[in-house]
Order: sequence, then C-alpha cells, then structure tokens
Amino acid sequence: MPFGDVYTSLQTGVVDAAENGINVYLSNKHYEVAPVMSWTQHEANNSVLWVSDKVWNSLNAEQQGWVQEAANTVGREQPARALKLEDDSGVRLEKIGVKLVREVDKSGFIKTAAPIQDALAAELGPHAVKILNLVRAIK
Repeated sequence: MPFGDVYTSLQTGVVDAAENGINVYLSNKHYEVAPVMSWTQHEANNSVLWVSDKVWNSLNAEQQGWVQEAANTVGREQPARALKLEDDSGVRLEKIGVKLVREVDKSGFIKTAAPIQDALAAELGPHAVKILNLVRAIK
C-alpha cells in the first residue's frame, strides 16, 4: 500500500494495523486513527554518507576533509541523538493520550527474522556477516 494511504486505511478499517517507527507514527499523526502503539524497537535509525568516486575525486584535499569530518561527526553523534528523538517522541505521544505499549515480547520477531538475516548477510559477504554478529552481540 502506498504510504500516503496508510492513515485513511487505518481510519476506514481497510487495515487494522500498520508498521512504522515511533517518529513516523508521531509525525504522520497515525495516533489519531490508531491510538495504541506497540513499541517493538525493530528498526534503528542510521545515517550513511555516500559519495561517488566521481564527486570525491572532483574535490580538493580541503573539501575532502570537510566531507570526512562531517561523516565523522554524524558517526559520533547520530546514534545518541536518534535514540533521544525516539524517547522524546514516546513522551509526546503519552502526553496526548496514546497508549504506548513498551513491554513487547520480541522473541517471536527475533526467531522469525534470524534465518532471513543470516541468508541476507551470507549473500552480501563476510563483512555483512561480521556486522550482523556485532549487532546481535549488542545487549
């Protein structure tokens, strides 16, 4: 379903539930038509800075330094800021009356996703397998 149809589909009962991160749920006001949210935390915001070889090679050393420093800053600061934004969104939603279910049993999601993640990582190669293992080790 096109994203623009989610609100109306929830409102009219075409769908009973939708999937989105907490920030998307808040900013698109899905709480107006779906006032209960299970906070599964199944996605993580990340920021990646991509620069083609053509563009990178067109920059002088000083400009490359600027781009690299911007990427380093994002890498250092973005994860904590993203988590704070999610927490702030949760507080805002609860203040307007949304029932935010924080205690969600994620074991079924984890079990179902594991073989898909394994297959995808194997397809992408050893670096992806390493990253997947690092992510799974985070507690």
